[in-house]
Amino acid sequence: MKQAALFNLMIGCLYAQSQQNNFVGGMVGVTTLSADGQTSITTTGSNVSLYKPENGITTRFFYGRHLSDYFSLQGTYTFNRNTLTLTSFATLSGQESVYEQMRSSTLQMAGVEAMAYFRPRSSALRPYLSSGGGASHFASTAQRVTVQRGVLPIPPATFTAVKPFVRVDVGIDMKLTRGWKFRYSFGESILRNPISVQLIPQGKRNLASFQNLFGFVKEF
Repeated sequence: MKQAALFNLMIGCLYAQSQQNNFVGGMVGVTTLSADGQTSITTTGSNVSLYKPENGITTRFFYGRHLSDYFSLQGTYTFNRNTLTLTSFATLSGQESVYEQMRSSTLQMAGVEAMAYFRPRSSALRPYLSSGGGASHFASTAQRVTVQRGVLPIPPATFTAVKPFVRVDVGIDMKLTRGWKFRYSFGESILRNPISVQLIPQGKRNLASFQNLFGFVKEF
């Protein structure tokens, strides 16, 4: 009996090693930032502000561990770059002021996510849902002012912000060769908006970052 138990223990250890519980990988894709704006109308004048983002390139690197057939944890680092156009228009006592400013921006996010898979690790296709959060660093630099008339102050040449974020992703892992998988994911990250506070009047929405990503996973 003792020999059988020892044999089973050895087989279990070898099986656990063969499962390749750790994984690492990288992804690239496209990021879309949410827009925002605000309108203020009074008896003496009116003011309209908005910003418009353009799609940008994003990269993500991750390291994780499979806890079971259906649950995993991973740490991620994501970087994306987008261009922005900030605009404000105001009339006060019959006088008009307007500006339009082009800016570049970067958003870096580092966090931890829990992953729930819907099929076991032996499956060739494994859809998953992940959720988590962490800390983000946003930075923006002015490129040029295309329009400026009147007395409206334009946003500063540079501004930065460190904010917590939350993220939800849906995706799928597709088995390739032994230890390698292809991964696609679509997700949304939400944080307090560091762009809207620069508008006059200030916007009210949170900043949402929508990311379409694809890349590869190596298990070991």
